[in-house]
Amino acid sequence: MLTHTEIFECLKQAFPQRKGVSLVASFFDEELQLPGRRAHVFIGDCHLLNQQDAEAYPKSRFSQGRDLVTLLEALTKLKADSPGQLAIWQLGDLFDIWRARGGLGPAAEVDKIAADHYQIIDLIRYGAPYGVGAEVIAGNHDYGLHQLGEWNAARYRIVQNDDPAGGDMLVLHGDIFDWIEKLPDELKARVVRFATWHAAGKKDLFDEAEAIAEVNRDLKDGDRPIGKAKAPLSGRAYQEAPEVETTVNVINGDAGDPRAAKKKFFTSAKSLAEELRKRGHNIRLMVIGHTHWARILRGRLSTAEPFALLDCGAWTGFCRLAPSEPWLHSGQLGVVVDNEARLYQVGRRTM
Repeated sequence: MLTHTEIFECLKQAFPQRKGVSLVASFFDEELQLPGRRAHVFIGDCHLLNQQDAEAYPKSRFSQGRDLVTLLEALTKLKADSPGQLAIWQLGDLFDIWRARGGLGPAAEVDKIAADHYQIIDLIRYGAPYGVGAEVIAGNHDYGLHQLGEWNAARYRIVQNDDPAGGDMLVLHGDIFDWIEKLPDELKARVVRFATWHAAGKKDLFDEAEAIAEVNRDLKDGDRPIGKAKAPLSGRAYQEAPEVETTVNVINGDAGDPRAAKKKFFTSAKSLAEELRKRGHNIRLMVIGHTHWARILRGRLSTAEPFALLDCGAWTGFCRLAPSEPWLHSGQLGVVVDNEARLYQVGRRTM
């Protein structure tokens, strides 16, 4: 299986400029006992629009095309050179159907957007040696991908451990936690509903179209940022591979005020993991996008087992690695190998 060092070297070759690759956070815990068959790379929200529609959003439009293509080309080669050892995920909101202005319906809007971003879409969809063959998750801005047969994008996936005593990994966009936390008095009921639906073998979260619309109705009108427009991150640029099996810049989700902004979604994620455990899934790592705020949070489940939330950031908006550093165009990815999760920022394009 690929190692963190090999994936880091791939990123360094793709972004060789000074400070081209920065480690945002890293969490290692051998008690996670995650599935060890393959390494996993997670790419967050992009919010692609066709060129004409994007002109209506000059302040919040996707502008990271060059760096994203560079990353995808590097991962394509790595995957081709390492058959069966690497899984690539796109965590939802690849497209921004919700903000598209044509009113043509999901299929036509996706086709229009894909035509203007064909290089990115081809690299994401096609398998090696032509692309990364990513598993695409449907988000709240591109929920239509879940309903389009040619995409067949799931709303979530569980990576199951071969060992019943080991930990499982749940991958989803993360918008479910918006409407779980919007009505905190119903937190338990909504979490139970998700877990029950999954246990019944459903591929959707449940009949959630109205819940998606409810989340999207809260979005700001006009050319306003989506999610965390400027994400303050703690990071360090490495010229050599960072030390493996280490913990850096990880938030303790169990300590202090659970309502703190930096702990967004952690309580809900833990509650969902607890409920899924009753139905045979030992979720110890949950991977999301949606917030546009790359971070790793850790804690303990009621069984005292470790639990972590890996928020993989975005490819839109801006981030800063330290107060003295310039604001950069966000380009984050999550990497999971064995029992260690990492977050990287790649590229050095400034505001």
